[in-house]
Formats: sequence, structure tokens, C-alpha cells
Amino acid sequence: MYYAEIRKMSSLTSIQIQALVRDMDASIRRNRALKDSDMAKYEEKMIDENKTLFNEFPTVFYKHLEGKLDGTFFEMLKLRHKMDKGELTEDEASRIIGQKLYDIYVAPIIDNKPAEKPLSYSEYYKQFDTNASNK
Repeated sequence: MYYAEIRKMSSLTSIQIQALVRDMDASIRRNRALKDSDMAKYEEKMIDENKTLFNEFPTVFYKHLEGKLDGTFFEMLKLRHKMDKGELTEDEASRIIGQKLYDIYVAPIIDNKPAEKPLSYSEYYKQFDTNASNK
């Protein structure tokens, strides 16, 4: 998964990483036609337009490119933000995310229950659009 990349996070803050992902959103929208016509050129163009995200966080980049980035990513960013502010140690954050991943992927198998599905990337952002429009 992308947790190891988010843990290392180079010198970028969680807010900067989220901004890189949002910039990639714009690239995805801008190059939608290219994706439909030539996937190899589309990937090349996306890498070119999102070099920092691609170089620093290739797993995040490819998950987003494939439409597989989900709410787990944002939960990890929130933990990183708390680490940035000194509210959480790396060990504490690691335990929290480990428990979350266990709850999502392992516990359902052990308990023979359906897995809890994390919010998709678009569902995550829709909840803020809905909250903003309710004010």
C-alpha cells in the first residue's frame, strides 16, 4: 500500500501532498480524451505534469492514475498531519493505521463478515461538497 511512502514523506507536509494529488485531478480532467485514445501517451503526459508526485510517491501516483485511491489515503494524511504538528508519534500513527487496515482486510475474513469498504476518492470529496452546500 502507500503507507510506507506517506510515512517517509520527504520534506513535504501532508497538506502539500494533498495539493499534489489535487493538481493531478486537474491533469486527469485535462487529459481525459488522451486516456481514451492512447493509454501509453496518457501515462507519459500524467508523469510529465505530475513529476513531484510521481517521483516522491509513485504508489500514490499510480493508485490515483488507476482510480484506486480511496479514503484510506486521506486517513493516512490526517495521521501524518498530526505527526507534523507533534500530536502523534510515528509509532502511534503506525499502530492506528495497522489496526485500521486489519479491520478492513483481516477481521472480515476471521469473523466471516463482509469487509468495510473505504470511501472512494470521489466519495471522500463529495462529503465536503455536501457539507459546504448545507451551510
